[in-house]
Amino acid sequence: MSRVPIIESVRSYIAGFSGLKDGCLLVDILGDKPIEYVIESVPCDPIYKRYVDGDCQKQFRFIFASREYFSDDVAQNIANLGFYEEFEDWITDNNYEGTLPDLGEGRSAVSIEVTTRGYAFSADGETARYQIQLRLIYEEE
Repeated sequence: MSRVPIIESVRSYIAGFSGLKDGCLLVDILGDKPIEYVIESVPCDPIYKRYVDGDCQKQFRFIFASREYFSDDVAQNIANLGFYEEFEDWITDNNYEGTLPDLGEGRSAVSIEVTTRGYAFSADGETARYQIQLRLIYEEE
């Protein structure tokens, strides 16, 4: 049985966020020019919860990040953080409504949640990397 990689499913799901500006959504590499987005996997124990019968829930931790314009202009930086606040609300609402990533055959998403708020991770003068961390909980046959 051939499975779709989880990161591919997450990328397709995130691409559905209507707040994405014109830019590309990459995997595991973020360019140095705005506006780009990336999804990066984060090392973690794949087992989220183990049950006494041997079944378990698994987790996939990831970062959603972007390269944004950055300066001493307060309005620009507030807009950048506002984008991440909007993204967090979208994730939270989708989770509540049960709108979750399609993980393909043999896997089913249980929840997706934000584990850190959006923040400026690094800046180089004219651009900055902003990011937010998330966790997908899923079951696997």
